[in-house]
Parts: sequence; C-alpha cells; structure tokens
Amino acid sequence: MTRWNSIEIIAGADAAPTLVFASGDDIHAPEALRGRVASIIKAAGFEGKPGRWLDIVGEGEAGGRVVVVAVGAADSDDRWRHAGGHAVEAIRGLGLAAARLPAAAELGLGDALADVIEGVLLHGFRLDQRRREPVPGQFASTLLIADADAALADRARRRADPVNRVRAWVEQPANLLTPAVLADEAEAALAPLGVRVRQLGPAELEALGAGGILAVAAGSANEPRLTIAEWRGAPDREGWDAAFVGKGLTFDAGGLNLKPRPGIAKMKFDMAGGAAVLGAVERLALRKAPVNIVAIVPMCENVIDGKSYRPGDVITSLSGLTIDVQDTDAEGRIVLADGVTYAAREYDPAYIVDVATLTGAIMGVLHEEFAGLFTSDDALAESLTRAGADVREPLWRLPLVAAQDYLVESPVADVANLGAPGWFGAGQGSPVAGAKFIEKFAHGRRWAHLDIAGTGWATRRSSRGGPGATGFGVALLDRWAGLIEKEGR
Repeated sequence: MTRWNSIEIIAGADAAPTLVFASGDDIHAPEALRGRVASIIKAAGFEGKPGRWLDIVGEGEAGGRVVVVAVGAADSDDRWRHAGGHAVEAIRGLGLAAARLPAAAELGLGDALADVIEGVLLHGFRLDQRRREPVPGQFASTLLIADADAALADRARRRADPVNRVRAWVEQPANLLTPAVLADEAEAALAPLGVRVRQLGPAELEALGAGGILAVAAGSANEPRLTIAEWRGAPDREGWDAAFVGKGLTFDAGGLNLKPRPGIAKMKFDMAGGAAVLGAVERLALRKAPVNIVAIVPMCENVIDGKSYRPGDVITSLSGLTIDVQDTDAEGRIVLADGVTYAAREYDPAYIVDVATLTGAIMGVLHEEFAGLFTSDDALAESLTRAGADVREPLWRLPLVAAQDYLVESPVADVANLGAPGWFGAGQGSPVAGAKFIEKFAHGRRWAHLDIAGTGWATRRSSRGGPGATGFGVALLDRWAGLIEKEGR
C-alpha cells in the first residue's frame, strides 16, 4: 500500500515542548504562559510574521520549552491551517521528536483547533519512498493533544487523510503505481468503509465495447482497469445523486505523439483527477454523507509499442460514437468519454462531474490558483464554484457554447479528439476543445468538466501543503456533495 510519512497525532500529556501561537498582540496560549510569552516576544523583538517561530528554552510547562508560532491576522486567508503548517515547519526546523498542543479551550481556539491539526497533517505529508538512507529533516514526529480534543483531531483526520492518500498516489512513481496497483489500493482503502468497489479488466472492457480505454491502453504491458466505487449513503432513496468521473492515466508518454523532455518525467501525475474522485468518495464515506455517489475511474497507461493506437486511427467508443484520433497525446478525453458514457448508462445520475489533468494550456490561463470549469448548466456552475470557494479550491468558469462545436468536428468520424487549428497548434492543447469533446458524450445531461492540470501539482507552499501533489478536488467534491445534502438536486 502506498504510504506517506505524517506527524502522528496522539492524545496524551507526556513532557514535550509546548506549541503556542501569536498574532500581533494576541497570544493564544494557556493563561499561565500568556504573560511570560508576551514579555519574551517583546524583549526579543520577535517579528510575528507567518512562517516564523520563536524557541523559548527554560520557560513554560512540561519540560520547560515553549515554541511560539506566528499566525496571520484574524482576516487572513485560512489562517489556522496555515498555522498548523507553520507548526510542522517549526517542529522539523528545531528537530523535535514531539511537541505538545494545549487544549483548544486553553488556546482560545474552539473548533478552529481542528483546522490547526488538519494543517499539521497536510503539511506533515511526505511520500514514503522507502529509501535505504533517510533524508535529513524528514523524520516522523508526534503531536500530543489534550484528551478533550480527541473529537476535533478525528475530524481533522477525516478531512486530511483522504487528501494525503491522493497526494501519495499522485507522487508515486509510475513503475510502482500501475493501473492494477492503483485499482487494488483504492479497493483496499474504500471497501472497509462500506464503499462497494468493482474492477473491470481487459476482458470485461472488451465485452462492454469500451473502445476508447482499450485503444489508449493498447501500447502498454500494464493492463487497464475501469474502477467503480459506489457510496450509497442514502440507501432508502433510489437513484444516484452524482457520478464523479476521473482521468486515471498512471503514466502518459503521449503515445506515438511522444511528449518532449522535461515535461514527460512529471506524467506520473496524470491520474490526479482519478485519484481525487476516489479521495472524495473516501471523505463521503468517512463522514457517512447521506448521498448516493459513484466514482468511475478509467485507469491505463499511454505509452509506445507496436500495438499502440496511431494518429489517423478511427476507433469506436463505448457510446458507439466514432473518434478520429488526430493526436495520441489527446488521450485523456478519450478515456473520459468511455467513463462518462458508463456513468450515464449504468447509473443515470442527476449530475456528472469529471475531473482531469486534461490540458497544459489551462496552466497558461489560470496557472496554479484556479481549475478550469466548463459546463453549459448555470446552476451547476454556481454550486461547484461556491463549493470550491468554501474549501479554497477555486474554480474559474470558461466559455462552452454551441458555436465552439467546430473544435471537434471530423471529416471521417463522429468526433475528433484534436479539432480545428487554432492558437494551440492543431487544437490539442485547447482546454475548450477538450471540454467540447467530453460534452459530446454527456448527451445533454447535467454535466461539468474540471481541468485541474494547473492545480493538481504545486510549485510552492499553500495553506494545504507544500510543493508537489495537492489532492485538489477532494475537498471541493466533498463540499459540493454537502450542498446536495442541504439543498437537494
């Protein structure tokens, strides 16, 4: 099972340096420490900018050491998750094997302590590469919490663990995380939570007629999978509220239209959308959400072999629509076409939302801050955007109108996976062309497409983690499902 190193959260009162927080003149510390910490901060001239800490030796409780972590102002964005991350940086920077977090009541934080602990868990993430020689500074640490805060810690774990699992999958090298391994690990993680998980292999896909998935996978020695994870949190209610469809390319070399260096080395991350929808289902199951939602993830590799599909091929998708393969590196939309078709045909959900690292061009438009949102359904766009804003996984809606249908027209098939020439060469890199292609297979249903190529991997720190895989989409989809719970379909 893919593992990650994270700071362990344990309820207990063993002696360890005490973590407290400072924001301007506000000192979040036990009353017995507050005055002493304030006076030392003043005497030391400590400039309490977020990301800085002050190590006070010989003062305080439980071992005589206090670490003051600076926190952003009360109106700063996501300040307590940031604070949890900065606490991790302090623990690692000081080489602490353990630290103690006073009770929420003592710190004056209330439920915000769950955000602090979530920040600790998210920033404590390190993929376990099973190195023979450990990397300095990447040791495991323990955070001790008060017994009274065990419920807040459990809440934080339910939010953070699925995100960290997704990040570990996305960062795992492709030789270790093949389609079959990813499918097995998803089943191992979700089935104990009451999620029904099924895997369809090559024979089942052939019997179904899933020509898109099979064509993309044809060049790889690693067999494809279509993984289906069903969460029925409202078993007395018939039907499915939504289907989440995620792109699960465990490696994308581009096929015969081979990707260039250096970008090809990052293409282990091309299953971030598939991982995200599985992580969202895990969060739903952990909180026993009263919704019926299925995640569908076509998993395969797009590599080169004598059996690889070729530019110019015409293939028949699961829906029966024929696809003019103009570029083998526009493969994500092809497997999503079969995934969306399977969702509609087998589950008839009220909504379909697909998530994919689909186009590099979306990064040139929205960079790392926003994922692209495409849908012709205004109400669905509004609810997804609101959910993203609530959990700080923002979306930016881009146009998707009938006048753009020409982008995927083909002279030899029902639809082309590349489309008309334009700003992005022959159109392969166009985020709109990718969305228009997938839209053809939604057949007028309430559907949305999220392009997370920019947000799925970070180059710098945020409140939710450091550089690397982000787990973008897990919290967003969980929050959006919560809106369904409250407001109905």
